[in-house]
Amino acid sequence: MKQQRIDNTLKLMEKEELDGVIYALGANMQYLLDCVDLYWQRTCMTNIVGRMSAYLYPEVFLYLKNDGDLRVFTNLHYYNYFKDKPYPVTLSYMDQFEDALAPYVKGKKIGLGYGCRDYLKELLAAIDPKIETVDAEDLLWSIRCIKDEDEIAKLKAIAKFTDEAVAWTVSNFRPGMTQIEAENLLIKYGLDHGVADLSFPPTIGFKTQNHITSADVEYYDRYTPLVAQTGMAFDVGYMNDGYCSDWGRTLYYGKAPSKIKDAYKALQSGQVHMVESIVPNKTNVNELYGLVKAKVTELGFGDDLRFPDSESLGHQIGIDCHEFPMVNKDYDYVLRPGMVFASEPKMFFKDECYMRVEDIILIKEDHAEFLTNFDRDRFEIEL
Repeated sequence: MKQQRIDNTLKLMEKEELDGVIYALGANMQYLLDCVDLYWQRTCMTNIVGRMSAYLYPEVFLYLKNDGDLRVFTNLHYYNYFKDKPYPVTLSYMDQFEDALAPYVKGKKIGLGYGCRDYLKELLAAIDPKIETVDAEDLLWSIRCIKDEDEIAKLKAIAKFTDEAVAWTVSNFRPGMTQIEAENLLIKYGLDHGVADLSFPPTIGFKTQNHITSADVEYYDRYTPLVAQTGMAFDVGYMNDGYCSDWGRTLYYGKAPSKIKDAYKALQSGQVHMVESIVPNKTNVNELYGLVKAKVTELGFGDDLRFPDSESLGHQIGIDCHEFPMVNKDYDYVLRPGMVFASEPKMFFKDECYMRVEDIILIKEDHAEFLTNFDRDRFEIEL
């Protein structure tokens, strides 16, 4: 456990006038206890659309009071993991958590994370009907978005691993293979190298020239064979040591039309221009889409950039694949050293390809740098 994380959380609790917070197994619990080796059930969009209980009942949860007292409540399944940790641990069971927790609950306003939220509301109401529960899943994002040295090292390692996984996968492409076979190569690489998990199901969307299978650019027929003039839109992330990657590119199988090659160069140039333009402690997340668009427009493809209305470009990344603040026009948050975000500008060319570039980017003291470094000039894959 890193005490600084607890101290920062207590300050946030004081600001929100919370008497305590409860987090079941999930990102906030892992962050506060630094239990990065403890598996929990992620979803791709846990902190965005996953605002519901990941589990109906908690198997383990932490309770942090506003006086700094922290205690873990766990069933027997997790007890051996927690029993030697440097904080009190109470062994109990789902139908006895009320009795176990009751002696420690103080105050009338308790913040809850999303995991097992409904159960925990009922649990607290049984202890004291006057307790007010409020959402506290997002309470920690202002401190979680600033990564410490250990977190940055883990994100660098998983970003490098992802670059290597994609390079190996591309080297094993063959004509006639299906999209699902290509995606399984990404999974195989992870399994063969002992990675802990995937951030989300990997996608390599095949869009063959003049043979778009759906008007929905997010949908791909996963059994379409790989043939010449196919754009392949990668979206892949791995998880190891408790931290996630999120990576994207479009590669083209065979000879690409000149317009498509130029568009890809423009999209890569926009990404690089955005990163080179960041001034830490000054540049806002809501400016980043505009920085990409300025360069892409200069190169003649501004009208092809997706999401012009929301100016959606990406998200922070760490324990969860998608963390806050998001990178779009609705978030007003200045980039600070230690922040790590995924930038994923996209284009779509009807009957040609769905084009995307996605990188993980670290904010340092005086500049920003790419943590993913797959060859930016590599686009056409030889048959």
